[in-house]
Amino acid sequence: MTQAERMNSASNVWEADPWDASDEVANSQLKGFQARAAKTIGWTLLPAAGPSLFGIEKQKRVGADVGYFATHEGEDMLLMQLAWHGFPDPPEWRLATRSSGSVGPWESWGYFADMPATWQLPSGGC
Repeated sequence: MTQAERMNSASNVWEADPWDASDEVANSQLKGFQARAAKTIGWTLLPAAGPSLFGIEKQKRVGADVGYFATHEGEDMLLMQLAWHGFPDPPEWRLATRSSGSVGPWESWGYFADMPATWQLPSGGC
């Protein structure tokens, strides 16, 4: 499926970031998301993180809908739960990662509708 088909489908379960990414970028992000979705990851609720997390101030994290974080296999991970989601908006969740301890840019692995079964969110939610 092409990125244009994904973003124009009401039954969209995964979409690249940004929405108008090329098919090449979208396919790379989808592969990266699928690889991470297959891992068992225990997420931590954002408020437990304090005022700064991975060098990002709390206000910026909240504005970006970051609700959970994890560090797994050498990657710092942010899990965002979008306030606005569902067609025509992107799916509910977004994943971004970077190498642990890095100050470089975050890499997005797209938006997705269903939480991977291998991921464990703490009870209580965002």
